[in-house]
Amino acid sequence: MKELSDFLKEFVTPKLKPLGFRKKGQVYRLDGDSGDVAFIHFTPVRVDPQAVVFHAQCSFVPEPHWQFLNRQYMVAGVPEVKESGALASYSLIPPDSAAHDPASSGVFRTRWAFGDRNRAEVGKVLGETLVAEVPRIRQLLVRENLLAAIQSSETPSIRRRGALQSELLLMVDDYPPERVQDLLSRMGENDPFIELFTQWADMRRGLQP
Repeated sequence: MKELSDFLKEFVTPKLKPLGFRKKGQVYRLDGDSGDVAFIHFTPVRVDPQAVVFHAQCSFVPEPHWQFLNRQYMVAGVPEVKESGALASYSLIPPDSAAHDPASSGVFRTRWAFGDRNRAEVGKVLGETLVAEVPRIRQLLVRENLLAAIQSSETPSIRRRGALQSELLLMVDDYPPERVQDLLSRMGENDPFIELFTQWADMRRGLQP
């Protein structure tokens, strides 16, 4: 854990901090203009005693989604946003030179790794990869762009909820009532999300100035 923390401090923080990211632990946060937040977070995987292996993931937490997840705290104030509330996320795939197992596939191919001999090389590659990714991250902090990415047929999908739920939660402040009702009507009659969403949306509107 400490090895990864030191690695991020040396190679990642100097790249992301000037671009507006704030660091807490192994998580980097970028705030959007609308209250939405993007995270880049690093998770170690203890699978190789000879290397530090980790995942690098980008996650997006729109303010309405975070509020919906914490709707029981709306009056008192919702807690600080965390990457665990992602409505959409994706892994950064390492190039072969920084991959734990370049020949693997699926989730195993998303594992970055470094050892004593290639630490600096992997650090440089990771820093360059992150800087190149920031324009996309900024783009996805715009809700219309995030919705388009969520609805895209590209695989693997970046959405972490159903398509209809994602659209409703993301665009609750922008859609007219008729559009909202149309989307809700496409869900199953007994879908518990309908009542939860409707109650929350009414409360949200009531709390807005």
